[in-house]
Amino acid sequence: MTLPAAWSLQVGLRAHLSADLDLATLLGTPSRLYDRVPDDAVFPLLTLGESRISPLDGDVKGMVHDVRINAFSRWGGRKEVRLLTDHLHTALHDRTFPIEGYRVVSSRFVFADLFRRPDGDTYQAVSRYRIVTSVA
Repeated sequence: MTLPAAWSLQVGLRAHLSADLDLATLLGTPSRLYDRVPDDAVFPLLTLGESRISPLDGDVKGMVHDVRINAFSRWGGRKEVRLLTDHLHTALHDRTFPIEGYRVVSSRFVFADLFRRPDGDTYQAVSRYRIVTSVA
C-alpha cells in the first residue's frame, strides 16, 4: 500500500523545511511551520495546506502528491510573503529530501497565488508543488 507515503511525505517535508537556513531567518527557531494558523500566531509563518494524492500512471508503487504550502505575513505588504515563496521554491523545486520508507522521485513547483486576506492586515501566498514518491 502506498497511501502511507502521504504521512511520510508530510513528516519529511516538515523536517526538510524546518532545517532550511534561509527559511529559518524568516520563520525563527523552532520554525513557525504549522498544520493551521495558531490562535496566538507570531508572523510570518507557514502552514501545510490541502493536498491531493493519486497513483502515478503506469507505476503501481508511485504516488503523486499535490501539496499546498501557505505563507502568511503581517509585514505591511507583499514583500515578506514573496520572500517566503522564493525560499520555498529554492528549497523544494527540483530537490529531493529523505522520507521514511519511500523516496522523493521529483518535486516541481506548479504555481503560487499571492493576495491580501479579508482582515486587510494579513498577506497570504499559496504555493503548490507536485511531489512524486515511490517505495524505497
